[in-house]
Amino acid sequence: MGIWGSFSMGYADVGADIYVVLGVIALLAWFLSPLAFCIAAVVYVCTGLCYAELGTRYPVAGGGHYFSLKAFGPIHGFVAGWGLMLSYTVDIALFALATVGYMQVLVSPVLHSISLVTPPFYALVAIGLVVLLLLLNLVGIRYSSKLNEFIVAIDLVTVALFLVVGLPSIVASGALASWLARLPSIIASGNLGGGANYSSFVLALSLATVSYIGIESISQAAEETKNPGKVIPRATKAAIVAVVAVAVSLSVLSVTLISPSVVAGDATSPAVSLALHLPYIGPLFAVWVGLMGTLVCYISTNTGVIGVSRVTFSMSRLGLMPKTFARISSRFRTPYFTIILFSAIACLLLAVGIELPNLQIIPLIASVYNFGALIAYFYVNAAAIALRFKDPDQAGWRMPLNFTVHRGGKPYKVSAIPFIGIAFTAAIWLILVASSPEGRVVGAAWFVVGIAGYLIYQKWKGGRPAVV
Repeated sequence: MGIWGSFSMGYADVGADIYVVLGVIALLAWFLSPLAFCIAAVVYVCTGLCYAELGTRYPVAGGGHYFSLKAFGPIHGFVAGWGLMLSYTVDIALFALATVGYMQVLVSPVLHSISLVTPPFYALVAIGLVVLLLLLNLVGIRYSSKLNEFIVAIDLVTVALFLVVGLPSIVASGALASWLARLPSIIASGNLGGGANYSSFVLALSLATVSYIGIESISQAAEETKNPGKVIPRATKAAIVAVVAVAVSLSVLSVTLISPSVVAGDATSPAVSLALHLPYIGPLFAVWVGLMGTLVCYISTNTGVIGVSRVTFSMSRLGLMPKTFARISSRFRTPYFTIILFSAIACLLLAVGIELPNLQIIPLIASVYNFGALIAYFYVNAAAIALRFKDPDQAGWRMPLNFTVHRGGKPYKVSAIPFIGIAFTAAIWLILVASSPEGRVVGAAWFVVGIAGYLIYQKWKGGRPAVV
């Protein structure tokens, strides 16, 4: 993959998130929704820059767990990788459901019903979509990447239309100025509107992080990237700018162009509700956004399949998991075992919730999605600091905001960015643990089982994995 393919992989995974959580954040934060997205973006920006630096210094498949292994040792590498595995596996299930939600918009005029987003069809159609991606990824990442690139290009045009039509409208009508003028009193009173308050805003802040999960996709496929030393940092920085701009801009439209109640009332396709209220092009554009929501959420499902297969392949190759997970197809040169296994696990997750309505299954899956990703992101930020000391001469792109630290009489250049990333990642993870019992229980169980399995495997193997 070149720069566009690498950018598309990162944007495809992260850019789709806003299509899912826009309504939930509007419900919980109301007029402060844009602020929730801005604060959550700090984790994304800091972690993304850490991935860009580490991905160019160590361009290997897998990313976060490899960096943690190299910085802190085997058990830490496993924990970071196990968190990413949880996030990617849940990503497959979550965005398959989101795809079905936007498909419903397209088929409603034909079916005259909402059957696609009602049990059991909601989960059954999502399972069918996962199976199709499984087959695509078995053939190879080149074809999978081409699908990402094509859909991302169209989505960027769609988002541009959102902003070109929507932003001038809220400026001309005075809605933007009115919202900005009301912000100080809203913040001071704690009455955010629609029954939302600071308690719900804290929960919104943790869920807004969902909008930025997935930046590691770019470095995850480093071994399949042309000239990673140049491509990865450029693609990562471009993805950071694009995703933050889209998330914040659309959230501003959701509280100025219309009442937050409109977007908050649409759990399965919030972007369609927003598009419907654009001046001049609203009704027709809403149908188009339904199509784009379907496609973008589907390629985010695809990046979940790509990501989890590469993480497990790399962990197996490093000795953190059994060698079975490193099996490669002799014909297509793809990690077929992990693609099949974790796609099947995602389908199992969907099957378990087959009778649950969308208002229950989506928040449950989203909370678990964040739990694993934030642990992995904490490790990546910490590894970016540790490896500046442990391996200072390793070539590669470096983050800005550097300062000198003396250790053992020797000067080291360290960036302030990962320190900020650690603080925000830890804070948002603690908020998630405190406010989401489902994420807390399922996430904790995942790590208990994983760490126990790792210790048993290492004892059975009788050795420790080598750092490469």
